Amino acid sequence: MTMNTDDLSPRVRAGLTEWFIPVIVLVLILTTLSGIWAYQINVTPAYETDQRTVNQWEETTTYDHSTVITQNTSVWEAGQRLENRPLYYSNVSSGLAGVYSYNYTADSGNLTVTTEISLRIQSQGENDQAVYWETTETLETERTTSMSPQDTHAVEFQVDIEPIRERIVEIENELGASDGSVNVRVLSTSELTGEVDGQRVNHSYESALPLDIGPSTFSVTEVGGIDETHPTTERVRTQVPPSPLQSVGSVVVFATSLVGLIGLFVARNTGALEITDAEREQLEFERDRERFDEWITTGTFPSEREYESTILVDNLTGLIDVAIDTNKRVIEDQQLGVSTVLDEEYSYIYVHPGSPARDWLLNYADETIDEFEQYEF
Repeated sequence: MTMNTDDLSPRVRAGLTEWFIPVIVLVLILTTLSGIWAYQINVTPAYETDQRTVNQWEETTTYDHSTVITQNTSVWEAGQRLENRPLYYSNVSSGLAGVYSYNYTADSGNLTVTTEISLRIQSQGENDQAVYWETTETLETERTTSMSPQDTHAVEFQVDIEPIRERIVEIENELGASDGSVNVRVLSTSELTGEVDGQRVNHSYESALPLDIGPSTFSVTEVGGIDETHPTTERVRTQVPPSPLQSVGSVVVFATSLVGLIGLFVARNTGALEITDAEREQLEFERDRERFDEWITTGTFPSEREYESTILVDNLTGLIDVAIDTNKRVIEDQQLGVSTVLDEEYSYIYVHPGSPARDWLLNYADETIDEFEQYEF
């Protein structure tokens, strides 16, 4: 790998030569970091962790209710069972017979289920905001041990309707008031312990069967059963592919920095970063020109006035010193490439690098200024 000196400006080559070690360290760090980045993006896969449902088990509670017709009617015969109907008639029925059921579905499980069924009579205020009075009676208690997902935990109960009417009237007579609305509910409280799909289970549920008891009818209103789902989750790691921009960009950055690092070493060893004396002089002039700009006035080099002697100054800094000492301005002829300080007896001249009058001035510095007229610029 070679590098022509024309590839870089003298200012850049001078800067690289002066700051070679810091630049090498910076490019080396960039190469290392971009190499690690490219390796991680394209070789080492990235992963993200998510929660995924791998299994789930469900629990449900339900009520079934029915009554038996006690005497023949025009629509039903004695002994006929009416099931899950919206309305029952007290005069021709034996009361409400119910079955509370608990089931669960899972791949595996072993539960112990204990259920208590009670009858609650309650007087409440408007919008069920306050409870005026309440009485509770236990109807049944049932326990099922070692219950698998294929089994059903079922508890039968019987609710006699007429004794409930009598009980409500009795309480209101005792209290001497019938404020509020009376609600009747069959409550089923189930306690569950055991293990399902490898998970420990220890909780309870309460389900309700509301009854609407009228003067000659009774009915079951909206049933408050349970339908619960228990998901089983696990943490899953999935590979995330890099975007094309990241994949290609990381390689491009690494390759560019690596080529730059090698190029700097080759350029240093082959001398491609060296600058010539003329380039160094030009750079020095440019720096001094920028630095002393406020001391310099642009103009045209004089051709008529004669001076006893012309003094060539080695650099622009020296010419500025002369201007300061003599309290004169520096006149710069940009077309001729000459800067001068004109004193009463002397002309102090600094010839810019690349000036078209350079050869003449160096050979005939003792001639008068008006002899410039014979040269065309």
